[in-house]
Amino acid sequence: MDQGINRFKEYSFDENKYIISLPSEWNVEEKESKGQYVSYELDFKDKNNKLTGLLQVVNTKEDINAFAEKDLNSQCLEYYNSELTPFKNSYNSGVLVKYETKVKNGYDFNNECYYLNLGEGKTAKILFNLKSKDYKDNMKTILNTIISSIKSSQS
Repeated sequence: MDQGINRFKEYSFDENKYIISLPSEWNVEEKESKGQYVSYELDFKDKNNKLTGLLQVVNTKEDINAFAEKDLNSQCLEYYNSELTPFKNSYNSGVLVKYETKVKNGYDFNNECYYLNLGEGKTAKILFNLKSKDYKDNMKTILNTIISSIKSSQS
């Protein structure tokens, strides 16, 4: 995966209350949703299709740890090597779930899913799916930069 990312573009979500910055080279598709469970979705992928992902605003009052574990257990793909850990950065904190999946007759994926409590009965879910053969250590820096960019637009 080409890591020559030097420009980011801001996207607002949850009725413009929050912003996230994604690499400007990525393909991003916003899916405004007024569903009961998912009220907003943003799908993204890098230009080489080595990384795909999404951001969802989920309406739930469930404890973030319990929600993350339940979400992992409801995966439609078989997963392994799962790890659930708390994380914290300068703007937010939450739960990080890492796990691996294998697509039949296809690729192995490293998956990292971040859950942030937005308050008001809402949780942000940010999922990154990376092809294992293309996963490089500096991807961690890019993912951390993206997660650290999530903040209230009122600040």
